[in-house]
Amino acid sequence: MTTKTPPIPHIFRIQRYCVAACTVVGVVAIIVSALTNPPYFGTEPGIRSAIATNASDSDLMDLTHLVALLIAAYLLPVGFVAMAWLANPRAPYLASVGLGVTLLGFLPLALYVGQDSVFYDIARWGSDPRHVDLAERWNADGVMSFYGIVFGVGSVFGPALLGLALWRSRAVPLWAALCVTLSRLPVLMFALVPYRVETAIVIAGTLLLLIGSLAVAAAVARSPEPKEG
Repeated sequence: MTTKTPPIPHIFRIQRYCVAACTVVGVVAIIVSALTNPPYFGTEPGIRSAIATNASDSDLMDLTHLVALLIAAYLLPVGFVAMAWLANPRAPYLASVGLGVTLLGFLPLALYVGQDSVFYDIARWGSDPRHVDLAERWNADGVMSFYGIVFGVGSVFGPALLGLALWRSRAVPLWAALCVTLSRLPVLMFALVPYRVETAIVIAGTLLLLIGSLAVAAAVARSPEPKEG
């Protein structure tokens, strides 16, 4: 008598498709947030310039930026976990280190949504010099300085390590792994280029990350169903 193999629950397929969708939507959201980020259209970095550009731009642009960045804060980590999951069978150490460094940088992203929201509020209140001074002091205190450092290190080197893990594991095509690897590394040139070039580098990097993430999402969606034990 043969035993009938129980059907694989549909939830596994739903899980894969949801993770694949989050992998793409998170990057699309960060691209939208970059294209609608008022300070990127200013002439220089800094809190005062950010508040000034918030005051001069439309409410729609500011709110679009905040909503898109908030979505990215939740979904981007899902995409990076998916990359590490794909690479883990053949490059476990590199995938683990890459994911750890990446999450160290990107998990505080939600904090920067709040920061941008504060700049938006100050701009709408009339850019009172006392409020601007408070924002500068808050941005430069020990806690925010720590977040700034770990965000800078983690968001640049983490994706590069995950891209190398994807390449080594052959989980995605080489061109996709290369896009992920190079998506944030050009940020290291920030000290050498004008501010407007910096913003172009950020946007170009997110486009590279999107290209790589599309291949990652396709690989996740095509991954085999888990077998019944």
